[in-house]
Amino acid sequence: MISSENIQDKLGTGITPEAFMEKMKDDYRRQLDEWHGLFTWNEHGAAALEPLQHRNDLRCAILAGDWCPDVHRNFGPALEVMKQAGIPVEVFIMEQHDNLMEHFQTMGGRSVPKVILTNSGGDVLFSWGPRPAYIQEPMASYKRSSFAPGDPEAEVAKKAAYKGVQARYGSGSNYQKLVVYELTNQLLQL
Repeated sequence: MISSENIQDKLGTGITPEAFMEKMKDDYRRQLDEWHGLFTWNEHGAAALEPLQHRNDLRCAILAGDWCPDVHRNFGPALEVMKQAGIPVEVFIMEQHDNLMEHFQTMGGRSVPKVILTNSGGDVLFSWGPRPAYIQEPMASYKRSSFAPGDPEAEVAKKAAYKGVQARYGSGSNYQKLVVYELTNQLLQL
C-alpha cells in the first residue's frame, strides 16, 4: 500500500528517464531537450553532491507528464542532480499512476514534475516540485485567496498567477540554479 509516507509498492515499477523521454510527443520532447540542453554544471556546486555517490540507500521517483511545461523546464535539472548524486531514478507518468499522484498533490492540485526521494525501503524522505519556491509563489498566493464559488475574479487572478510564474521563470536558464539549489539542500540534509 502506498502513502505520502511510503511508496515501497511503487519502487521498481516505473520507467527509466530515457524511456519517458522516448515516449514523449515530438513537440514536447523538443521543448524538454531545449531546456535540458541549457543545463551545465559550470554554475552549480556539483562537488557538494559527491558524498551522496557512495550511498546505495536512496531512490528517486519522478511523477511527470510529457505535456507539462514545468516538466519541460525542470525535469532535466532534477535528473542532472540525481545523476550527480548517484541516485537511481524512475519515472511515473501521472495519468498512469493516479494512486501515486493523489498522495503527492501540490496545494490540492495535480502538478508535475514531482520529485520524490525515498530510502530503499520506500520511506519518503522529501518531495519537491513542480517548480522552485520563488517561481511557485504567485500560484501559492492565488491558491491562498478565498474566492467565492463562481466569482469571475477567480479566473482573472488565476491567469495573473500563471503570468507571474512565467515572469519568474524568465526567458533564460537562470531559474535552473533554483532547482539545483533546492534539491541539493534537501539531499544534503539526508
